[in-house]
Amino acid sequence: MVEKNILNDLELNHFIKIINELCGMDLNDKKNTLLLKLPNFLEELNFKKMADLLIKMRTNKDIRQKTLNFVTITETYFLRELSQLQEIIYYIKSLEKRVSVLSAPCASGEEVYSLAILATKHFVKDIEILGIDINSNAIEKAKKGIYNERALQKFTPAEKKKFFTEENSSYKINKSKFCPCKFDLCNVLDNNFLNSKKFDVILSRNMLIYFDDESKLKLMENFHRILNDDGRLYIGSADLIPDNIFFEKVFSTRGNYYKKI
Repeated sequence: MVEKNILNDLELNHFIKIINELCGMDLNDKKNTLLLKLPNFLEELNFKKMADLLIKMRTNKDIRQKTLNFVTITETYFLRELSQLQEIIYYIKSLEKRVSVLSAPCASGEEVYSLAILATKHFVKDIEILGIDINSNAIEKAKKGIYNERALQKFTPAEKKKFFTEENSSYKINKSKFCPCKFDLCNVLDNNFLNSKKFDVILSRNMLIYFDDESKLKLMENFHRILNDDGRLYIGSADLIPDNIFFEKVFSTRGNYYKKI
């Protein structure tokens, strides 16, 4: 059994600090939720006290990954913020070249596959998409490409039939119908973040809202390094980027985006 007094303020703050150092998330406004959920998480790991977790987060790769899975949110659905996705496809089509796209974070793959499906519908063929996330469970689900009906609620029956195969009340993505889509487990704040890759378009939607300003600036630096000079960065409607030396916002009638400075 987990000790009843495991979650004192000092240890909870230490946990939040480690998470921030690992992935940029600021969990200070989630303390009440953590107080409710951490005891069960510790029991799953067979830890009797919080101190055990704090030590293992630093020293044990498997425990660290399980903890990152525990704190990250992967709930999403297909065609989320559809108007922005459509504008991105229009932009990609206008380039008339092979385009490399990064989705970070990609959660369980819905954004990546949404882009791929929209590209097919608009006859965009020269495109490849990489989805990355820090949550290993989400990446495995993205690779399998199996979803419940709720996630597909914005598709028409004809689109469901074309792009998915129904299997035991679930829907499996039909990858043969669209461009190459790959998924990798990746931490966007790592110093070696995708060192060998360059992208024409980066989507980072609904992640910055969980970061503190210091982590946001580090992320912008990393994105600046892997985005081609004439590339574009698209963020979510609720995301905010602090003033920085890496990107400037471009206001456009066809959708706002960021370009490299």
